[in-house]
Amino acid sequence: MVSNITETFILLNYLIAITLSIVVALLLKLPFVPEKPIRFSWTKSALFPTPIFAIGILAIFYSVNFYWFYDGIILAVIIAILSGLFVKYLFDYVFPKPNTGEYNE
Repeated sequence: MVSNITETFILLNYLIAITLSIVVALLLKLPFVPEKPIRFSWTKSALFPTPIFAIGILAIFYSVNFYWFYDGIILAVIIAILSGLFVKYLFDYVFPKPNTGEYNE
């Protein structure tokens, strides 16, 4: 069943997904920000990439008009929890760290 929800609910669901994914990442002992220098850091943190995955996956579900119960709030909570768990435990397996060594010819 497809329900037409307003832009306010969609924005609220994005904010719920962002804040809850950061909270879950902090509860799983991820650092709040990556190590210095941030530009060249490959460490996972609560601010990046955790909320990015949460809003990206939520956007995919909304683009196919899958809102589930309570205008998508339950879906936002579930995706936020799963994105925090994904970044903590599965991120390095799916996206391995780049090689920083020299080429061996």
